[in-house]
Amino acid sequence: PAPAAETACAPGGFSFGPLPAAPGQAAALAGTTAWRFDAGDGLHIDCRAEPDVSAPRTGHQVFPGSVFQVAREHRGADGVLYLELDDGRGWLFDKKPGVGAMCVRA
Repeated sequence: PAPAAETACAPGGFSFGPLPAAPGQAAALAGTTAWRFDAGDGLHIDCRAEPDVSAPRTGHQVFPGSVFQVAREHRGADGVLYLELDDGRGWLFDKKPGVGAMCVRA
């Protein structure tokens, strides 16, 4: 199946439908949603500079049980849903390959 296209949203959350996807890019979803981090091991997670599990860390951390707002969701080629924090700290992810779930919708 074809990846979902980015959606344009007006203030108040009204959707204008999908925008054309850029060739070769994975799906991205627009909007702000609440997510909660808890990998189940009691450890923090480091925010990433880019939507990639192996990307450089930004120096910001999120602690277990923390709820945060996501400005953009990006489905990577690896199947991971990357979460761009709306406060500019960087990116997190819903799961880490070989480890398991990291973040869930709040």
